[in-house]
Amino acid sequence: MGWHAAVMIAYDGREFTGSQRQPSEDTVEDECIRALKRVHAIESVKESRFRAASRTDTGVSALCNVVAFETGFKKRDRLLRALNAASETVYFYAYAEVGPEFSPRRAKQRWYRYFLPTEKKMDLDLMDQAANEFVGKHDFKRFCRAEGKSTERTIDTITLTRLGDIVVIDMKGREFLRNMVRRIVAALVSVADGTSTLQDVRDVLNGRDFSFGLAPAKSLVLMQIDYGIDFIVECPVTLERKVRGKRSEKMIELMFYDSLSDRCGMD
Repeated sequence: MGWHAAVMIAYDGREFTGSQRQPSEDTVEDECIRALKRVHAIESVKESRFRAASRTDTGVSALCNVVAFETGFKKRDRLLRALNAASETVYFYAYAEVGPEFSPRRAKQRWYRYFLPTEKKMDLDLMDQAANEFVGKHDFKRFCRAEGKSTERTIDTITLTRLGDIVVIDMKGREFLRNMVRRIVAALVSVADGTSTLQDVRDVLNGRDFSFGLAPAKSLVLMQIDYGIDFIVECPVTLERKVRGKRSEKMIELMFYDSLSDRCGMD
């Protein structure tokens, strides 16, 4: 008898052309599906009702995206180990048994983190003030890639933390539009370096037709998706070896490794 699984995954976004399946491209979803088929956890995408929680663009990494599917894999406590043995680039580290009505898209909150190098002089007090302008419910039409859906969203919090030569920007909300986080970060930088003003941000939020640009994808990480359910965290030795093997002095790789280590209890 089958069961419905939700699995937390992590990946370095620079290795993929985004997360969503595309013809003739190497995406996160494609790799997940390949691994699931290799271990005979699913036979087809349609029959398993395979779905993913959040779409990430090319270069955007994740410490917690979620895929959900119906599976006949019997030894549930061995599912993650089998998937990690079948995939070189996606890390499967937690799972939960969910009901058939579970949709990975319907989360209580998503948390994105942007690592912003401070290579030029920026006024962080002004940046913090600009960040406050985005908190709450707004029409983010000028801060997203419109795809024919409502552009009204609510941001719960935006916090800035100085970490050496990096400003860590944490953004939390139930759902985000495509490119939304990166366009907001670009606006924050524009205000902080004096290119734009706080009033410019207010005007664009109120409908002025203007773009502050798009911050680079490689510094963005999807950190957490909260459903209000408990996941069983399991980090096999194979996962630890794969992550350790990728460690280098590059900023994102260090952040990626250290954060994943914290979640999995690695030394």
